[in-house]
Amino acid sequence: MGLTHPKVGIVGGTGRMGSWLALLLEARGLTVLPTGRKTDLTPSEMARQCDVVVISVPIADTVRIIKEIGPLVSEKGLLMDLTSVKKAPVETMLKYSRAEVVGVHPLFGPDSGSSSDLRIAVCPGRGHEGRNWIIDIFRDEGFQVVIIEPEKHDRIMGIVQGVNHFSTLALAHCISRSGIEIDHLVNVSTFTFNRRLGRIRSILEQPGELFGSLLMDNPAAGEFIEQYLESVESLIRITRNGDREAFGELFNSLKDFFGTGGY
Repeated sequence: MGLTHPKVGIVGGTGRMGSWLALLLEARGLTVLPTGRKTDLTPSEMARQCDVVVISVPIADTVRIIKEIGPLVSEKGLLMDLTSVKKAPVETMLKYSRAEVVGVHPLFGPDSGSSSDLRIAVCPGRGHEGRNWIIDIFRDEGFQVVIIEPEKHDRIMGIVQGVNHFSTLALAHCISRSGIEIDHLVNVSTFTFNRRLGRIRSILEQPGELFGSLLMDNPAAGEFIEQYLESVESLIRITRNGDREAFGELFNSLKDFFGTGGY
């Protein structure tokens, strides 16, 4: 395969995560060809020129772009994606390309802090050289690499991203309907609650399509959101009935579960 000094092309390389990867690779002396809506270079032209092709487009567009670009990637090259859902992209890359394949999901935003505190999920697809090449780069840059199968990744993301963002948006919706002015709420909020408000602001500053995809394009998200709603309904019944014994049992069972996590 030969990835000593590859030329790297990034579809969506002018976007936030694509730009992050482009800057990281350029800083290591690699030639990077980014393509985007406003670049003269098209994804097809780029794919024919590069040893490594990265797909970094919105989740809803990822499979379609892979189908278009995958067949153009050299059999001796590497095709990888940079999206938050892994099972469908990896399966599509394997089907529509003869290149080595790896799925990558940075578990952070492009504006996050020190790399030593950040994790990147890497999902095996096909081949070893390309996967080892990108893993070595990430580790050399100080990131913690988590190697995980695509399906397991998506199930975990069903909670980490699906339920997490769903509950945050539900809280935001509840606050907006409460009749309490946001300034008044902030003035008497605890430090912990202000952090939750900061998370709401952070979400709302980003494209809504991103969070819609995280909730709708990962089947595991829907499954776990249903479980979350069942948990909410159970807690509602307990509090509505003033059942302190049931509340204590629930609270202690959660304490037992989270107390053994070792996190």
